[in-house]
Amino acid sequence: MRSLWMLLLLPLTAGCWSPRYFEPRENTNGTGPNGDLAAVYQLNVDEDASATQGEVRIWSEGARALFADDGEEIVELHVGFEVENNGAAPLELDTGALRCEELLIDGTLRDPLAPERVSGSGYASPGSTARLDVVFRPPTTYPRAIDGFSVRFAVRDDAGRGIAQVTPFRVARRVSRSVYYGSAFYGPYWGWGGLYGGWGWGGYYRGCRGYW
Repeated sequence: MRSLWMLLLLPLTAGCWSPRYFEPRENTNGTGPNGDLAAVYQLNVDEDASATQGEVRIWSEGARALFADDGEEIVELHVGFEVENNGAAPLELDTGALRCEELLIDGTLRDPLAPERVSGSGYASPGSTARLDVVFRPPTTYPRAIDGFSVRFAVRDDAGRGIAQVTPFRVARRVSRSVYYGSAFYGPYWGWGGLYGGWGWGGYYRGCRGYW
């Protein structure tokens, strides 16, 4: 009987570990490199200029559960940036100003987070586009416990002029998306997306496999 109850609970616990995806709540007239909805902000660091100097695109590829090198269960929340420079002066995203704010976990507001990891460069020389990937580590082991968040960032030119912005994110309203990462270990999993759902045999170990 105990084994039967454990088997019935497996779909529920696997669902908690499944990735959760997010999208901006404003200015969603662009996409990230993988098709995720992106918020787009025009850059005009010179008030006398009639044309914009470029734009910033910000998106998220979601939150995923995994194991750290020391075996600790963690969740990593991704946010991506592209800084497109169409002007004559360099532009740079200030990585020191990056913060994850208004982080709601199970309905509770948490403290702002500094990035856990930053990859790429936020520096865009004239006529180029810079790509930056930022990872935050929310204080939870379940991606689906994250209800929403905002990201604060700033982009400036070499004279210190630029914009400061806060982009709010919500849970993405999208069709199912399957994800697999981690080492190969097979066991039961729960899948749900769109009109289709059910449980079957899949794998997760030092990572997760799931459907949203």
